[in-house]
Amino acid sequence: MSDFKKPKFNKNPGGRPSGNSNGKPSQSSGATRPPRKDYGNAIEAPQRGAAPTRGDVPLPPKRSGQAWLHVNISQIIANYNALNEMCSRPGKPVNIAACVKADAYGLGLGPVAKALYGAGCRTFFVAHASEGRLLREIVGQMPSIFVFNGPSEAEIPIFFTSKLKPVLNTLSQARMWARAVPKHEYQPRTAIHIDTGMNRLGFEGRDFDRLWGDKDLVKSLDIEVVMSHLACADTPDHRMNPKQLATFKSAAAQLPPVALSLANSAGIYLGKDYHFNMVRPGAALYGLNITTLPELHKPVVTVTAPVVQKGFIEKGDSAGYRASFTAKRDTRTITVGIGYADGIPVAASNIGHAKLNGQSLKIIGRVSMDLTILDATDYKGDIAIGDRVMFWGDDLTAQSERLGLLDYELLTRLGSRLRRDYHKGKMRL
Repeated sequence: MSDFKKPKFNKNPGGRPSGNSNGKPSQSSGATRPPRKDYGNAIEAPQRGAAPTRGDVPLPPKRSGQAWLHVNISQIIANYNALNEMCSRPGKPVNIAACVKADAYGLGLGPVAKALYGAGCRTFFVAHASEGRLLREIVGQMPSIFVFNGPSEAEIPIFFTSKLKPVLNTLSQARMWARAVPKHEYQPRTAIHIDTGMNRLGFEGRDFDRLWGDKDLVKSLDIEVVMSHLACADTPDHRMNPKQLATFKSAAAQLPPVALSLANSAGIYLGKDYHFNMVRPGAALYGLNITTLPELHKPVVTVTAPVVQKGFIEKGDSAGYRASFTAKRDTRTITVGIGYADGIPVAASNIGHAKLNGQSLKIIGRVSMDLTILDATDYKGDIAIGDRVMFWGDDLTAQSERLGLLDYELLTRLGSRLRRDYHKGKMRL
């Protein structure tokens, strides 16, 4: 291998004399700078990494050296409609309530919530009051917004000012809410969450009995929905599913007439016995594989990044931090402008794959913060700088299983600096 010589750089490229056009040195005292654009405050300044917009509509991105998250808004709507069709029954409509917590599973709360609202969704679930406040600004005053984790003392004012409906999970939370309600003019209705076997969140048996034994407390809560959550719905034949269903039905039999909700995304596929009055899909809206049963929903997410450098590793040489990859043959490589800061987990090092023009390329070496190296030795065809490599797409679930992660994790880990392309069926590259 020839010795590498550091190139010499001409400080005055092109031989042009420094100074002005007549060759005389510029006078710094007479030089004028273009005025700085005053954005007023930080809110009005352009955000780094944000897609250019015309009003609320993202403009088609120019070919970029940055990684992109492409979200098929039309497919999210199609998934919502497909789930609606699955749950429909004559004379007994089922409310399809969209879970948009965690920034709509990492895809962007604003565009996703607007699309779902436009498709007819009028009930949303988030995890925290702060998410609910943001969502209220996006969808306006009409939709119901439930907060899974319920209120804390510090968050109670947000519930009333943003008209959020708490999911009450404990007796102490219910009593705290009842004390707060008389102090406010607007009094949101509530949901009661019963723990039917997941042992994570919700009223346990004794506290549930105490709640329903306190008629004044129940009246003050103005309960709209009683709900629970399935632990194993992604495994259709799991014994927990019928057990939780029976427990939920038994509890519901003790209640006055209120709406009932048990099924998450996977629970919808367990059949109409699990649907009741409301279902709460999240993952299914965003195209994740959630069950072994045939699924009607389709993927909505693609992550792409550009080739920034092509390289060659001789047999026996290493690549990446800590030299975790050693070439067993002469290896052609490409380095792609995406890393763990963008959501590609370090767990993908030497395991994960990406695709270029449909051909699979293995990740080699450790995934870096901003860069990932791929083995392109067996790639058929030419590769140019700027070619877009696909990391997550239709194979998102398969990739996550290979890495020992959940596909939910891969979505919610997507980095904030990924540029967003919200499209209606055709990615803009």
